[in-house]
Amino acid sequence: MSQYWIPLAAITGWALITLYRMHIASKARELVHRERLAMIERGLVPPPEADPRQFERMMDWHPSAAGAPDRGARSLRTGLILIAVGIGLALMRYLQAGDALNARGGLGVGVFLVVIGIAFLLNAMFEARSRQSQPQAPQEKP
Repeated sequence: MSQYWIPLAAITGWALITLYRMHIASKARELVHRERLAMIERGLVPPPEADPRQFERMMDWHPSAAGAPDRGARSLRTGLILIAVGIGLALMRYLQAGDALNARGGLGVGVFLVVIGIAFLLNAMFEARSRQSQPQAPQEKP
């Protein structure tokens, strides 16, 4: 039983530190937001965002000319890679197994990866569809 205390303490400590950092980041964002609101209430013009491209990405504007990553294309690539790895693992395990019972476990792992890959492909399809229905991003002036 004593052999589990160190890993348990490490995992618990990691989780607590992560939660604390999330709390601190949330408080920092809240303070920045309150500062901007106070400036607006006093009639002052808040300074522009430090990184306008990051702001546009946060607001779901994805101008491809600005170099923002295309989530649909990334999901498509990830899905295709997972399908290929899943089929490869399933085929490898099937060919290595001497009997049908051993092949069943390997096929399960391969089929699992193929299903995850198909989910990523569906995600890419829905991303493309939602992108077509969104209004166009404002054009940057040179």
